[in-house]
Amino acid sequence: MPKSPKSPKVPKASTVSDAIAALDTVRRSWLRRPGVTAVDVGFKISGDELTDTVALRVHVERKRPAASLASEDVFNDPDSGPDEVGGFEVDVVEAAYSPSGIVLDHEDLVAIEAVDRKSAIDPLIGGISCGNPRITAGTIGAIVFDRTTCKPMILSNWHVLAGSSAAAAGEDILQPGKYDGGTDVVASLTRMQLDSAMDAAVATLDGTRSHSRDVLGLGTIGGIEDATLGMQVVKSGRTTGITEGIVDGVSMSVSINYGDPGVVAFADQIRIVPRPPWPAVDYEVSKGGDSGSVWIDEATNKAIGLHFAGETTPAPSAENAICSPMQPIAEAMDFSFLPVICKPTKPPVFDLCDRFPWLCSGWIPRLWGGWSPVRRQAAEPVHFGLDAGGGRRGGASGACNCCCDCGGPGGPAGPTRDELMEFLAYLETLDR
Repeated sequence: MPKSPKSPKVPKASTVSDAIAALDTVRRSWLRRPGVTAVDVGFKISGDELTDTVALRVHVERKRPAASLASEDVFNDPDSGPDEVGGFEVDVVEAAYSPSGIVLDHEDLVAIEAVDRKSAIDPLIGGISCGNPRITAGTIGAIVFDRTTCKPMILSNWHVLAGSSAAAAGEDILQPGKYDGGTDVVASLTRMQLDSAMDAAVATLDGTRSHSRDVLGLGTIGGIEDATLGMQVVKSGRTTGITEGIVDGVSMSVSINYGDPGVVAFADQIRIVPRPPWPAVDYEVSKGGDSGSVWIDEATNKAIGLHFAGETTPAPSAENAICSPMQPIAEAMDFSFLPVICKPTKPPVFDLCDRFPWLCSGWIPRLWGGWSPVRRQAAEPVHFGLDAGGGRRGGASGACNCCCDCGGPGGPAGPTRDELMEFLAYLETLDR
């Protein structure tokens, strides 16, 4: 969908802060009113168009005439309800919300057959199908890195990687998800959280497949930043692929029914709608199966939120996505979008064979006179030899320079140039 000059103007940060403060004075009382599904600060909607006006917005399941409501249940009516709070207009938005589960109809299935996101993919990347075996399928938002162990992990939702109040760390994660025919385990559930702040989880990769920091079609994520009203954002999801949106609501309070765990009352969430022209006709910013996608600021390629919910009504004017701010998720799940290097807590020789398998694949054990480098007694240096193209050398003892004992004709090979460089870089970290 092309950008439109009719996109609302980005408001001043001070204006949004003042609006949030005004909403906080009535937030709890408004959320208790019948039919209210959410409240937030966002752009006022007039004549099915997003305007430049920052308003306090009340989301309801269905708009009804003021005459049919009790006076205390009326909004945005100068005669019987508040039309302004703290100098900000009150706007009523017709919308209801639910988790972005995978309830697919025939039209959905036809739409996703054209892409490969629901198949087994190597390397593992963001924007493809995954899930706990107990659920249908959701999306790998991105490959992130554990700040404690430095291991790569899958980032997605609680209701994608856990899916039950009985879920426990160590459970298998499939790619693709079970609904998409997945049977291959690629990770294990590591941490999860479902509360007022987030619907999030991470799972540590088991090494059966390689991985990449890329998000399908969007490149790599360069970090995290806060969402702002009017921000142009994109995401890459299992069902709808790459979609474009605009942040039209912040500081959102919304209650969503999760079934097994019950109703969760979320606070400080972000609402995203399709970009103008608006309302969107024949355009889905998200659908079932996109849960776990990462919303990214298009201008900086930094993550602003983790997608977890959307609308329950089919009307184009109701099309939206809800995501949780990314910074609190990264802190709670203890991850970074950028690779993390861990300093060993014990002498490196004990884990060299695990981290660099080629060290102990045949020629190093012969050199050291045993199965592990820790047993080496010889004082002479090890000479790593590489061919002109950076590949391994092997062959007769006198014909190769892979090490000081190649093991005779057809003996074990030395490391490639990239493997050796990675090993030397690792050793350099030990002095930091």
